[in-house]
Amino acid sequence: MTQQLRTASDWEHREVDLRPATSDDAVLLKRWRAEASVRRYQPLRDVSVSQLRADLLTHGAADLYRCRGERFVWIIDVDDQPAGWITLVVNNWEHGLGEIGYALSTDFQGHGVMTRALVLLLPELFLRSNLERLEARCAVGNVASQRVLEKLGFALEGQLRAYFRLGNERVDHLLYSMLRSDYLPI
Repeated sequence: MTQQLRTASDWEHREVDLRPATSDDAVLLKRWRAEASVRRYQPLRDVSVSQLRADLLTHGAADLYRCRGERFVWIIDVDDQPAGWITLVVNNWEHGLGEIGYALSTDFQGHGVMTRALVLLLPELFLRSNLERLEARCAVGNVASQRVLEKLGFALEGQLRAYFRLGNERVDHLLYSMLRSDYLPI
């Protein structure tokens, strides 16, 4: 049975896992960043494999738990097949502020994979680091990303007018957030 012939219920039974990205994943990231469906709502600049590899070598997962470093990347695997990535940018360790971004390769979109991957990552971020607030932004037209964030309990805080340039057009974005206290209610 080919991937295209799988039913929606088949996707529910597929194993979703996360692993810290390594420099070897730079080739995957380069390929995924070139996909039209990935670029549709994200202002991804063209970068070389060597640039991506250097970025991935900058910080490891252990740095996250030591509350140092600024950028972390995880690879999403579905049944041991690389499917996409999640990025965390820590804006300020002192105040526990971070921002997540994510993307899936075209073949894995629309099957609930990202929601399942973020369910795996959120406890790592809120239970094993000092992050207090996570933000996520998505283009107003990116309904799929909005649904992911809302399913996970992120709160819509507002609309950022003309926030990013996508192609030749400035696009409004929605700002979502989740606080540690939202994730771990008292």
